[in-house]
Amino acid sequence: MTYASNALTADKLITKFGRSITLRKYTIGTYDPTTGANTTTTTDSTVTGVVFDFNAGQTMERGTLIQAGDKRILLPAAAAPSLQDHVLIGTTEYTILSVGETNPGGVSILFDIHVRT
Repeated sequence: MTYASNALTADKLITKFGRSITLRKYTIGTYDPTTGANTTTTTDSTVTGVVFDFNAGQTMERGTLIQAGDKRILLPAAAAPSLQDHVLIGTTEYTILSVGETNPGGVSILFDIHVRT
């Protein structure tokens, strides 16, 4: 079995057992001297992800303290989230705190992200 076939299997499982979520990318534009702020545009894309609550005994995730309400989300390799992105689950918007990539042999399999409201 190759890593590429592992990525396909992960994608199929996420699609089968996951739910629809929105990945929101923020892009900071030009500075507007009239308002004194940069313009910001958003681009939303719908992806399928598997959403988990953290277990009661977990207190650390990649060096970040887990708080009540934090979520762990598995996304397919094609999603490629970044720390500047946000995730919408229903109407609740979450900030991405950390992004972990499962990438054996240089082939992306999935992303494991930690989010907070």
